[in-house]
Amino acid sequence: MENFISNLVVTGLTENEAKVYLLLLKRPLTAAQIAQIVGVNRSNIYGIITGIVKKGFVREVQAKTRMLIAVDPRIAFNSSKADLQERIKLMDKLSEELLPYYEAEKRQDKAEFIKILHTRSVIIDTLEKLELEAEEEVLAFSKPPYIMNVDNLESLNLAQRESTRKGVKYRAVHEIEPDNLENFKKRMFYFKSLGEEVRVAPQLPMKLFIFDRKIAVFTLESNLNNFSNFTFTSFEHTDVASTFAQIFQQYWDNALPLDEFLKIK
Repeated sequence: MENFISNLVVTGLTENEAKVYLLLLKRPLTAAQIAQIVGVNRSNIYGIITGIVKKGFVREVQAKTRMLIAVDPRIAFNSSKADLQERIKLMDKLSEELLPYYEAEKRQDKAEFIKILHTRSVIIDTLEKLELEAEEEVLAFSKPPYIMNVDNLESLNLAQRESTRKGVKYRAVHEIEPDNLENFKKRMFYFKSLGEEVRVAPQLPMKLFIFDRKIAVFTLESNLNNFSNFTFTSFEHTDVASTFAQIFQQYWDNALPLDEFLKIK
């Protein structure tokens, strides 16, 4: 009988409902008799009976005493199967109707990973925020147009200064400005003074910043030689950031350390 109870529970009855049904398959009983045999309080037996009657396994008959009898299992299970089929239809319908909400949420989640930065102020604010939030490492490609005023360097890159003080390591490859070498050298000395490991290269493919190999912010080459016309894209995705880190490493390995560059120039 225990096996029957377990299987009936799987079909949707509670354990007590299963016990009641198995009892009533043998003979009709009153609510008081059922409570005594099953071992539940009489105050609770009516809830159990109501549930199993609603599920179609038991019905009540009025005689001298109110009796409960089991419904033929073939009829009871056919009724349950019909109810289950209706529920399956409803689940199929809901799965289709709710899918657009799920997909919209996924698109929203994806949008959070990808951000487009247009204005100069938003770009600078975003980069400074990411520098302050960095925990281990910042990698960068730096290339013209540069926006740093070489006569006012000490007031710049405050976020990088603070980040470096916390122990974040900076490595950057800077694209050489052959027509503006003196100012270029001043900027390189300045970054080196901040603790940045500096290398230089004749050409870089993009402006790029990688934070802890988790977030990559970059812009591709533009024909407009003006920082305000650049659009940066931010990817908060480890796979994307790791791919850019590999590109960075290739250029880093081929770039000249600042000291070697100064010996040539």
